[in-house]
Amino acid sequence: MPPVPQSAEPGFNGTGPAGTGEKAGDPAAVALRPLLSFLRRPVFAPSPPGRLTVWRWLGWMCLLILLAYLSGSLNQMLVHAFHWPVPARTASAQFLTHPSWAAVAIMLVAPALEELGFRAFLSTAPAFVFTGLTFFLGYGYLLIQAEITPMPAAMPPAAVFTHYFQSFWVFLPAGAISLLLYRYRRDAVLGFFRRRAGWVFWTACILFGAAHTSLYVNHLVWWGFVLVLPQFLLGLGLAYLRASFGLRWSIASHYAIDIPSVLGTWLYLSASPSGLLHRGMLLTLSAIGFLVVAYGLVALSRVARRSW
Repeated sequence: MPPVPQSAEPGFNGTGPAGTGEKAGDPAAVALRPLLSFLRRPVFAPSPPGRLTVWRWLGWMCLLILLAYLSGSLNQMLVHAFHWPVPARTASAQFLTHPSWAAVAIMLVAPALEELGFRAFLSTAPAFVFTGLTFFLGYGYLLIQAEITPMPAAMPPAAVFTHYFQSFWVFLPAGAISLLLYRYRRDAVLGFFRRRAGWVFWTACILFGAAHTSLYVNHLVWWGFVLVLPQFLLGLGLAYLRASFGLRWSIASHYAIDIPSVLGTWLYLSASPSGLLHRGMLLTLSAIGFLVVAYGLVALSRVARRSW
């Protein structure tokens, strides 16, 4: 087996042959490919093969938010068409729509933890693969536990906070398993990630979506997995950003999607319907929504032309 690259995923400088995006002297690095080409055959590299400017990043954000909104609208149509009994209150939905310090605390750590758990290992750099496996194994256990023993719908935010963090003991045995794999099966694991990048990529995206079923249902039902289409599409875009531009961009994107949406929801719901704040929030959100749709359509056209 060829030697395993040891790079810790620094920023990529594109020093290889012109037009290839490959790093000189590093055969494991892969050229940056547009989204549609990448999805047909995902490939991981020890360092991200592309750079991302702030304006282009905003384009990706608008595209992801646009796709999430459209798929969310499709969800509403499916719920009404098939009369799926989506509860008016779920523990997670109540948590996200009622301001509390517990919610703030989780919102400050959850995006970074989820990126570590579902996307850090989309690489061939050992440090990222085995650190990511630790969090992935932990989140996998928590997902199974949540489906078997779901949270009650009337759970207050503080109780959700306690429930969220008291289960993190599972990361200790998960870390031990990852450490053992690093010590005794390191080359085999890294070789699997190189050869089966497609399986790893799509599994991470599907499980990320499945982990959000508690936003829609309080117990295990098959159509709960249909309703997580917005989260699945967001996870798909975040996974591409992570594999192509680096973990820092997927973490920043996750925060940019989650925190403003939750804070905006809190402000809008807490304002008096006839008050100035409510009208101001409505106008502000409408203006932001228009800009997101406009730039999202521009980004979508670039993806369709395979220039992104």
